[in-house]
Amino acid sequence: MMMPANFSAVAENEMTYVVGGSLVDVLAPAMTTANWQNVSANVIKIVGNAFLNTHGNNVLTTLFDGNYVPGDVIGNAFSTIGKAYNTGHNTFGGNWGFAVGALNAGMQILGGLSAIYTLGSSSVGLEFKGNGATLKLN
Repeated sequence: MMMPANFSAVAENEMTYVVGGSLVDVLAPAMTTANWQNVSANVIKIVGNAFLNTHGNNVLTTLFDGNYVPGDVIGNAFSTIGKAYNTGHNTFGGNWGFAVGALNAGMQILGGLSAIYTLGSSSVGLEFKGNGATLKLN
């Protein structure tokens, strides 16, 4: 008897599913649109928290150091983006350097936007550690 090329004779008790069963197939029925929106918002908040933790103190120090000149915060932001670009550009050089530098600068911009979103969507509390105060988002 001739069988098709993709035919395989398997006993009924040894049959397994060869299509489906992936993580998406398992999660798709359980996750609604609201759940996926919550996941996206939480990822943005995690990035925003990390960015605030790293750069928040620099911004506050620039604003309240007693030597503030209008434009210092924006100049500091452009300086940070420039440093990120230069780090990527100098690491690889050439065309790849431009691409990696632009990626690094873009990630700094996205981090800043995530921080703004986080500040606008959550209440902020203070947590005191040692000699300084740290921002803590609730």
